[in-house]
Amino acid sequence: MLGDYIEEVILHLKKLKNINWNSVKQLVDEIAFSNSKIFTYGVGRSGYVAQAFTMRLMHLGFNAYFVGEPNCPSIGDGDILVVISGSGRTYSVVNMVKKVRKEGVNVKIVSIGYEGEIGKMSDIHIDVNIGEFNREYFPMGTLFEELAFILLDGIIYLLKRKLNISEENMKRRHCNLL
Repeated sequence: MLGDYIEEVILHLKKLKNINWNSVKQLVDEIAFSNSKIFTYGVGRSGYVAQAFTMRLMHLGFNAYFVGEPNCPSIGDGDILVVISGSGRTYSVVNMVKKVRKEGVNVKIVSIGYEGEIGKMSDIHIDVNIGEFNREYFPMGTLFEELAFILLDGIIYLLKRKLNISEENMKRRHCNLL
């Protein structure tokens, strides 16, 4: 039974090959050549994916923050906001993007997930279109969250390579208090 599940995961991992690589490259370039702050946000398990991405960005040396954490500063001109929403219409994510747009802050908004309302308001949208899948294996948003996590780890890999950052350098930024 677990073997069947693993086969199903592998089948869907191959779908990541079909994403718009120009959007991925654009995101990597925006982050790599930016001296700005990078904010991430998502709700529920998508939020956990965003937090993991934030942590790795910090390990690479970026000023990265998950929105809602106590140490999150204000967003400003030139900053980057990466939002993750499997549906593309998560209420609090939609409202955050609308607020940033309404305030006229010059922020690059990146959305990961289905296009929906959020994708239409974004500067860069990476559509993680999972298509049809067996809900017995992947209840609720599980498949999206797993694919988004792997995609964002891939983006970390591309940034690491582009900026020639070693794992040793990343480890120096890892928490050493515990």
